[in-house]
Amino acid sequence: MMGVAKTLDFLMQKRIVSAQEALALGLVHEVVPPADLLNRTMELARELANGPQVAMRMLKRSIDNAAEMTFAQALDEIAAKTAVTDHHPDAMEGIRAFQEKRMPRFNQWLERTKS
Repeated sequence: MMGVAKTLDFLMQKRIVSAQEALALGLVHEVVPPADLLNRTMELARELANGPQVAMRMLKRSIDNAAEMTFAQALDEIAAKTAVTDHHPDAMEGIRAFQEKRMPRFNQWLERTKS
């Protein structure tokens, strides 16, 4: 993420960085005051847990796989997964929620599969 030169600098000099420097370097994506850390962590966890699980899993796998693929292969994989996620109940819920100007309620299909 930082490139070879900065990585070597960190490793050779055993540098410790501040939270703000870590943010500037792209090592972290957000910095919050210590007093807010638990609340922000739980907020982010709820946001992820309430997101469209199938689409997020496929996206994560595509990103992980992309490093080992050619650009054309990565595009093919994303196209195949999009064909699945576009017809998933979460996609339909997202469209309905947008049309009705409300927050989507993803993962309702999970509740139906538990019974």
